[in-house]
Amino acid sequence: MTGQAESRQSLHPPRALLESAFQLLRRARIPQVPDIVLSLRNELKREEPDLAHVSDLIAQDLAMTAQVLKTINSLPMGARTPVNSIRQAVSLIGIKRLASLVTAEVFKRLLDSRQSGARLILDFIREQAQAAMALSALSADLEPEESYLFGMLQSAGCLIFADLNQDYANEWAIHTLVSPSRLLDCEHRLFKTDHPTIGFLLAGVWHLPESMTLAIYQQHTQELPSACEDRLRALVAVAQLGRVLMALRRGIEDNPELLDRRDWALAELNTTLPEWERLSAQLLATQPFAV
Repeated sequence: MTGQAESRQSLHPPRALLESAFQLLRRARIPQVPDIVLSLRNELKREEPDLAHVSDLIAQDLAMTAQVLKTINSLPMGARTPVNSIRQAVSLIGIKRLASLVTAEVFKRLLDSRQSGARLILDFIREQAQAAMALSALSADLEPEESYLFGMLQSAGCLIFADLNQDYANEWAIHTLVSPSRLLDCEHRLFKTDHPTIGFLLAGVWHLPESMTLAIYQQHTQELPSACEDRLRALVAVAQLGRVLMALRRGIEDNPELLDRRDWALAELNTTLPEWERLSAQLLATQPFAV
């Protein structure tokens, strides 16, 4: 195995966590991949994707079409003139970005339909996706739609854990923002795995790009190998800053762990502290987050 391959393999969950996650997902209500997502991902694999077919596929779902157009026309990804059709959207942002956006909206719809009592986690996931989309502006390697999808999947495992254990939501509420490491310890104790590993598996089932799949697993780390591709590093940095931003919205400003994560992420994104302070003030003034 080459050094680069070894470095990439080190980004994957260890076997023990994966085996426990597989066993847990067998008894959990995991979101199944809808046909529209599979069709879009299959189209992306073609040497010359059929843009008209993609447009017609999405347009068959009126609710999906309306939500996709609403998102495209919203900040920070709005066009100079309103986008009024899926075909116009494809020509504007391309099939790859549109596929990420549709996948995120489908996943959001599936999460919203769950009869879980963990409403706080659902709200957190939606806010996290909005933060990731807004913060994608800090990196030329990221697209808003890709970051939005990444934000949707980061904490999906937490929702599954809440379904399986009635005490988990309390632990999640205490630790998720200010001490992710303690939340991971709790998950290992209760489930023998953790939410990044669950997210890693879900992303694989949904045929998402490898850089996003690995970033979901590495979302809490600050020790990425130097050989990591820029997109993966940027996604992890956005994950860290997203939690900092959400903590600031809740009045949490001086938590040492959050400050360490902020400084690491800013260095990864080549962003200065004054630049971050200006951007975060701008984002905190909007609801949802938007630049």
